[in-house]
Order: sequence, then structure tokens, then C-alpha cells
Amino acid sequence: YDFKKYRTPACKECPVKSLCTSRTGGREIDRSQYADAVEENNQRYRENGQLYRKRQEINEHIFGTIKRQWGYNHTNLTGLEKVNGEHSLIMLVYNIKRAMNILGVPDLIAKIKNWKSPYKRNVLFLQITKHFKLKSVFVFEKILLVA
Repeated sequence: YDFKKYRTPACKECPVKSLCTSRTGGREIDRSQYADAVEENNQRYRENGQLYRKRQEINEHIFGTIKRQWGYNHTNLTGLEKVNGEHSLIMLVYNIKRAMNILGVPDLIAKIKNWKSPYKRNVLFLQITKHFKLKSVFVFEKILLVA
């Protein structure tokens, strides 16, 4: 983070300087480049405390589960696109595990098999083959249908 330092020469002659600071040069304040954003967020939190509590109930436990119970407290890749991809895969696994816990494995498999995709099969196949070898696509589809 970048910090700005604020100081004044008035502290050197101030008669009550010892109440404010023990620093010989006077009081010095560091302010982060993000201090304005932090203050705005704190203000929104104070004004909408109930909304933030609701958010914590709904969203925050997901990240706690992934971070603390699964051990994903950092990413293995670098770069925004790669990190977003890694994060998307982790969220996909979380959602699948959640669906398995709610529906049960047999019902989840039945729903996947009966799902009518709004996407054309060929378009989806072409997008997958751009990222995987052809052999890997077939393995991926078998696992998806069997799991």
C-alpha cells in the first residue's frame, strides 16, 4: 500500500505535545491510499448494519468453508484470468457438494441426466475442445454423466 505522511512543524512548539505524542519531531499521521474507500465502506456499514449482517449469514460462510475447512487460503496461479478460473472451479466444486448434500447423489444424477441444455451441443463441444485435448473431453463428459 502507498501511504501519505502528514506532519506539521507546529508540534515542536506546542505546550501540550507530551499529551499527543512522545515523538521528538511531533505527531505524524500515516494515511493509506485506500483510506477514503475504507471510510466510505464503514459509513455504509453503520447506516445499513442489518443488511451487512444478512450478507454475512448468506455469503460469508461459503468463503469460510472454502478457506478454513478445505484449506484454500491462497491461489496457486498468478494473473487475474488464471485466478478467476481457479476461483470458478473452487466455487463449482462447492456448489456441486452443496447440491449433493441437499438433493442426495441419486437425485442430483437424475436431474443432470434429465437436464435440457439451452446450449447447442456442438457449440459447447467446440468451446471445450479449445481448452482440452479431444481425449480429455470424452473423459470429462463420462465423469459428468456418471457422477
